[in-house]
Order: sequence, then structure tokens, then C-alpha cells
Amino acid sequence: MNTLVSRMIRAAKLDASLFEELLNDPTTQGQSVWVVAIFAMATGFGMFSRAGATAVNICLLTTFFAWYLWAFTLYFISTYLLRGTAAAKVDRKTIMRVMAFANAPGVLRLLGVIPPVTGIVFIVTAVWSIVASVIGIKQAFKLPHTGKAILLCAGTWLLSFFVQSLLLIMLFSVFGVSKAVP
Repeated sequence: MNTLVSRMIRAAKLDASLFEELLNDPTTQGQSVWVVAIFAMATGFGMFSRAGATAVNICLLTTFFAWYLWAFTLYFISTYLLRGTAAAKVDRKTIMRVMAFANAPGVLRLLGVIPPVTGIVFIVTAVWSIVASVIGIKQAFKLPHTGKAILLCAGTWLLSFFVQSLLLIMLFSVFGVSKAVP
């Protein structure tokens, strides 16, 4: 557990050597699942003050789905655009590990339980996670320029954000979570 926490802190500090370590260590796959689980729980509990207990469960599920969608589309688009290069040989599980640890700053979404800061915390952690993913993807695909990594990460994050937003709207409507808890 100590290694997991230290890796999450290194990811939040945007330590490029951590992402290199993740690329070369497939045994961190289990830890990456825990990072996403902790991130999803923090997101869910961070929404509690705004939408109640039902929102915790909905956010937990949609956050897992959005992370997977982000990581998978990033992998798919990157390998397609980089086909014919050595970078295209990166496997899906490696990208999943990198993207999981890139979401480590999202643990701070737990601070969302404080109503005045919920929106700010969610925006800051989203940008922070995108920056971490740019660093990780640049390392994973050995990209010489950060610009490509920014376009790949931000573009696929927008897709993931859009899909998660639609899911949240649908599920909140279905389960009657329509306004903030007084």
C-alpha cells in the first residue's frame, strides 16, 4: 500500500520518471485499478453534498466508465495515428496503467463535500489529470513534441467528459436526482 500511495503522490507531482516506471512494470496493473477505484470513490463522495447518496453510486459507476473510455479511445486513436512507428507498439494495458495513475490528482475531489469549493476542485483536478496524462502519454509513445500528446489527451478527455455528462444527466433523471441537497 505504501508503494501505491507514493506512486499516486508522484503522479500528482507530475513525475515523468513514474510514468516511465509504469511502462516497464506490468505488475503495477493491480495498483492502477486501485487508483481508479479511489479516484471514482473520491468523485462520488465529493458529489454527496450536491446530490446526495444516490449520486455517490452514480458517480462511482460513471467515473469508472469515463476513465475506461478515455484510456481506450486514447490508446485506439494514438495507435492508429502513430501506426508504422515504434510508438504504435505500445500495448493497451500499458496505456491503461498510465491513464489510471494520471487520474491520481482526482483523489482531491473528495474535497467536493465542501459545497463552496466543489466546482473549483472538480475543474482543477480535471486539468491536473489532463496534464498528468500528457506527461504519461508523451513517455509511453516516446513523442518528441508535447503538442501531439496535448491534442491526443485533451481531445479524448473531451469525448470522455461528454459521454460521462450524458450518462450523469440520464442516470440522475432516472433516479430522481435533480437538484442539490438542501
